[in-house]
Amino acid sequence: MENNHSPSCQKIVFLGGGNMAEAIFAKLSTNDKFKIEVIQRNPDKRARLKELYPNISVYPSLDYPLAAEDILVLAIKPQQAKDACLAIKDKIDNCLIVSVMAGLAINNLNSWLTNARIIRTMPNTPSAIQKGVTAIYYPQSITAHEKATIDYIFNNIGLIYYAKEEVEVDKILPVTSSAIAFVYYFMEGMIDNAVNKFGFDPIDARNLVCQVLEGSVGLVKANPEITINELRARVTSKKGTTEQGILTFERNNFQQIIGEAMQNSFNRGLELAKEFS
Repeated sequence: MENNHSPSCQKIVFLGGGNMAEAIFAKLSTNDKFKIEVIQRNPDKRARLKELYPNISVYPSLDYPLAAEDILVLAIKPQQAKDACLAIKDKIDNCLIVSVMAGLAINNLNSWLTNARIIRTMPNTPSAIQKGVTAIYYPQSITAHEKATIDYIFNNIGLIYYAKEEVEVDKILPVTSSAIAFVYYFMEGMIDNAVNKFGFDPIDARNLVCQVLEGSVGLVKANPEITINELRARVTSKKGTTEQGILTFERNNFQQIIGEAMQNSFNRGLELAKEFS
């Protein structure tokens, strides 16, 4: 591995080359502003990344110290973080560090590293198609120039939510990350019932439900002045078919169930943070 690059070219090293890391570096890989390196221990995954992204460098380990202007993206599994950080601690004590790991607070990372220049982020899986949401918490020590660079990186994969306090990165998990699975779970129920109760073809059912969700979101975005409650009321005629479905949700405390799911997701995140530390 070489440590040379043009002063105008920002080096970003990804520790881990999994789905979330790939979602971030995929669009950056052909951008002349960045030199991308990925540290991936698995040889098969290294080969895949080299084939898909000829413009990036892929290595089995980080073998040289990163410079102060370099960026390290910690994109490994949280349970692997401690060992991984301790193994490269002396090589990353000057660079800017960006964590994309769920459940690990900056304090956790500080206890393993001598570098306090740590930014905490939480992207979600639609980032892979540039439709993501990334929560970012910037400590006071991060400069305006560094913020602008990180903003540029994550604006490439969707919307940024700026966390005023670090705890908001944990709180956003059930709102934007776990919530993806919640939406899929609802979709599964819609599709399964369309097929098994109403006799639709599985492919047709999937396409119909996807279109319903896209159309519903499209109407919300196209009418920012109208509340979602009002949009719902407009398709819920008194004593009509839709009202009967809504009343079923209300009788079964659907809103409460959603709240419990989000709270339990958040609580588990806090538990994992303690386990990982």
